[in-house]
Amino acid sequence: MLSKLTFSQRRVHTVGVGVLLSAVMLCATPVFAQELRHVAEVLKMTSNPTVSFGPVSPTCSAKDHSGCKFVDASGGTGIGKIVEGDDAGATFTFTQETTLLLASTPSGAHDPNGVSTGVCLPLFGSDHWVFEDGSTIDLNRQGSECCAASDCSGRVGPPFLTHLSTIITGGTGSFAGLKGAGERATSVPGATVEDQVWEVPSVPDN
Repeated sequence: MLSKLTFSQRRVHTVGVGVLLSAVMLCATPVFAQELRHVAEVLKMTSNPTVSFGPVSPTCSAKDHSGCKFVDASGGTGIGKIVEGDDAGATFTFTQETTLLLASTPSGAHDPNGVSTGVCLPLFGSDHWVFEDGSTIDLNRQGSECCAASDCSGRVGPPFLTHLSTIITGGTGSFAGLKGAGERATSVPGATVEDQVWEVPSVPDN
């Protein structure tokens, strides 16, 4: 039957069969979806970071930190545990890198006369989590560190509170392809609690 068709008819027939086969193959290919999970973690520092003030210049005093614009804290380590979600019970160690900008803003705290007594400093940094099976999660965080004393008098603390937004930037092992974001709160002295929503790659059964 195909031999009786003209060249144009044969071309249309061939193209039509190709489109049909492509459609069948597309339907047979599994579609990767994202599964949303609510996750909560607790974190605790176990070793303090190495602290340096900058920028390095004659105007930045290492003694009283006057003239400095930021504080870098690197190498701080700790332990964490997932306490809510499908992975509840999983434990990990973490390392942190943090930069605190020495540019204070009012925190909203004030005395009976309405005079501002609280200050906050902006900060940003990164976390690297390593789980017992070798899987990892990397995330960035950004927010503020605020004085929590009854009278801050222009200082930050301790005691102080940090409120941070976090975003997952990558994962390996059982967390390969992981995305997500959340909110973290820390009190010093005290612990860190975090709530996140994870986007976990999942493959349908059929």
